Amino acid sequence: MARFDVDGERFLSDPLDGETIVMDMLQGRLFLLEEGAAILWERVLRGQSRESILSAIRSHYVSADHAAAEAFLNRLLALGLMTENLSADGPSQEDAPSSWPPVLGELRLTEYDDMTNIITMDPIHDVDPKRGWPFDGRD
Repeated sequence: MARFDVDGERFLSDPLDGETIVMDMLQGRLFLLEEGAAILWERVLRGQSRESILSAIRSHYVSADHAAAEAFLNRLLALGLMTENLSADGPSQEDAPSSWPPVLGELRLTEYDDMTNIITMDPIHDVDPKRGWPFDGRD
């Protein structure tokens, strides 16, 4: 069964209060996943298969959520955030039925394609064009 795979060295993710920030360290893109998108991303990181994720959604939620989830997973693939490993063997970290929330929520993904602009808008970050960011102030 094909499982999702994320390049953990290229894509760093950080969950916080029901949202997840994913940083593409190669292309400088930043993604904000909110509500149901953060929930599905967590399952993708665990190496679950498309079939197991969609089956769980089908059994817990309405059919519109299933269609939206399938479209969302396809979008993650198209953006290059993950791949489907067709030769994956071994167990993935499957969910207990109680681990799904009562409502999946909107599958909201926002892409920011230039992290430098975002970082330099924040005045607390010192950015040095010669040394990059972050740096500790020592020469």
